[in-house]
Amino acid sequence: MVNLEFENKQFDGPYEVSEIQINKMLRGMFYFPPESFKKPYPLVIYFHGFPQLFPLIELIKRYKFMLDIGYALVVFNFRGYRHSEGKISISSHVLDGQKIIEFVNVMAKKEIFEINNINIIAHDFGAYIALILCSKVRVVNKLLLVSPILELKKKVYGEDFKKVLQYINRFLPGNVQGIENIEEFIQMTKNELSKEEFQIEKCILKLKNKQLKIIIGEIDKVTPIVEVNMTLKGANITPDIFIMDGMDHECIEDEDFKKLNEEVLKFFKIN
Repeated sequence: MVNLEFENKQFDGPYEVSEIQINKMLRGMFYFPPESFKKPYPLVIYFHGFPQLFPLIELIKRYKFMLDIGYALVVFNFRGYRHSEGKISISSHVLDGQKIIEFVNVMAKKEIFEINNINIIAHDFGAYIALILCSKVRVVNKLLLVSPILELKKKVYGEDFKKVLQYINRFLPGNVQGIENIEEFIQMTKNELSKEEFQIEKCILKLKNKQLKIIIGEIDKVTPIVEVNMTLKGANITPDIFIMDGMDHECIEDEDFKKLNEEVLKFFKIN
């Protein structure tokens, strides 16, 4: 069940906006390009990272330039984040991604979205989920991973992961649901990672998207470049890897944002 909550058309400047709720669990927003662009629209779905601190409208602003070249954009909170109900896990995130794809397929049948131009931009932990999803569904055209988390097992088994969860519980209460019992959450995640369907080295052997690009910081300490190369060397799609000079895991400097956006536009250029 999908609910488009605005009965009358709502606009943010030139962009039509719809707030969505899927299965009373996932909440998100659809932004459509200016009226000069005609349906069906190419679409970008945004998969956020962990712990996802920003309101959805901030994520929209971050990728507004995609609207200006004719793409529709959907951003949503995976369950357990901010306004989406439920608790987070790898399996729930993958299911959430599948629900979004199902909804997009319905919209494509109504000629709102272009079925051959459904794409994903995924950041951080969202990239891990996007890779798993793309090993399961065929509808995704282009997949862009920005500062991806790939070696999740190494992160979960490391002592720093527990410290990150403790920090979130202490300083960001309520931002992420289901991590209050840290030991229980870590054990649950370890159990999930023992399943083949959630192991990235298995998923990348059967990716079904058509193109894959990765944007990674030169000095990314969370996912070093060597880790990207090692993890993806067995992928059935050869990734286009772009290294951002001097950038760490997060894009902070205005000049870095400009360069990153140029790479995004180059990848999603409409002929």
